[in-house]
Amino acid sequence: MTEKKTPAKVTAKAPKDKKFPKLKTLTYKEMCNLVGKFLQKAIPIRGAKLQIIRGLENRVSTPKPPYIVLQVTGDEALSSSETRYTDQYKITWCRSQITMGLTFIGNDNIPALQMAKAFSIRFNDAWASEQFEQYQKPFFPLYSDDALVEPVFIDAEDQYQDKCSMNVYFEYHPEVGVCEASAKEIIMSVNK
Repeated sequence: MTEKKTPAKVTAKAPKDKKFPKLKTLTYKEMCNLVGKFLQKAIPIRGAKLQIIRGLENRVSTPKPPYIVLQVTGDEALSSSETRYTDQYKITWCRSQITMGLTFIGNDNIPALQMAKAFSIRFNDAWASEQFEQYQKPFFPLYSDDALVEPVFIDAEDQYQDKCSMNVYFEYHPEVGVCEASAKEIIMSVNK
């Protein structure tokens, strides 16, 4: 009579993530929302409402000027990652630079270059850091390029529009977390 052998097996029980710490991260949409809040304070306009748009999608008409289009165009690492520990978790974060393109569309009430200049002066000042500090997010203003005037810009209705653009740069500290102890119990069965 032959004995039926069962193969050896190993199983691991992982801890539940019910108490995983809240990580400091932002989506690109949240970044644009923060910059939009800042733009509303940084560019005072009389007699018109300034609209802030996150990118442009096809088949969506543009609003009436003045408006500003925001688009994240770059996300590059500035440093290697750093680690901190809680009692159960390992939190890793790194410094990265976010590049955001801003396109200013002006009108008779406020020209695009005037909006860009008002933004640039305030963004490159300590006032910008104070404003972003109030948001309590891991997203910090660095600097902006000079405004680039685009002398001929034709909109969807074949009309000339007043347009200029610039890149702005932010430092961002996203966090990623992992369990410190990936398994709290290992069960092994062996053949006899």
